[in-house]
Amino acid sequence: MKLDTDLNEFNRRFAEEMLPFFPDNVEACQSDDGTLLFRGPIPNSDDGAHVGTHVSVELAEDVKAALENAGPPDRKEMIENLISNLGGQIRARYDRSFVGQFALPIKGNIAILKG
Repeated sequence: MKLDTDLNEFNRRFAEEMLPFFPDNVEACQSDDGTLLFRGPIPNSDDGAHVGTHVSVELAEDVKAALENAGPPDRKEMIENLISNLGGQIRARYDRSFVGQFALPIKGNIAILKG
């Protein structure tokens, strides 16, 4: 899997909003399919130096299409709704003192945009 720090519009805005919530050494990148990954050292690893994904944020294909086809004002509102909802899920479910073997998966679906 290729990781890139050049984020698409949604991932960039989401990362700007959420990175302060994570430990200082966690960074944002995106995979080939556009999934946003918050990666950093895994505190519970045997050597304490293993770098892994803490949280992955994926948008469903219909959400990606809706964002792509929306005009600027609508896209801005959609992104704000996604950030609020998905960010709230991370804040409620992510425990920085216990990062498991697998990333916490968060997925944005069309129901979030429809309210």
